[in-house]
Amino acid sequence: GEMAFLPTLVLAARLCPPGVEAVLFATLMSIYNGAGTVGTEVGAGLTKLLGVTETDFSNLALLTVICNVSSLIPLVFIGWLDGVGNESQEEIEARENDANGVVGKD
Repeated sequence: GEMAFLPTLVLAARLCPPGVEAVLFATLMSIYNGAGTVGTEVGAGLTKLLGVTETDFSNLALLTVICNVSSLIPLVFIGWLDGVGNESQEEIEARENDANGVVGKD
């Protein structure tokens, strides 16, 4: 679970303004935990709605398809990330130093 979340944290670290790293991490973890709770409740609701019980598996295939297809929904929004994280930390610092008139490191 947490290893799968690592790319999100790396992307967030690249986007994060200096000085608010802890707040951003806490916010991301809150959203992640809240989404897990909502996902559990939605899954339980779908299970009840489709009538899947410990003795009746007649709609289990449909439930499985719905759950797996719904996990692909975030792919629709992947286009929003175009150009995010293209600069390395060194390039960002160099650009900021140039903007502030700081001479490069020797």
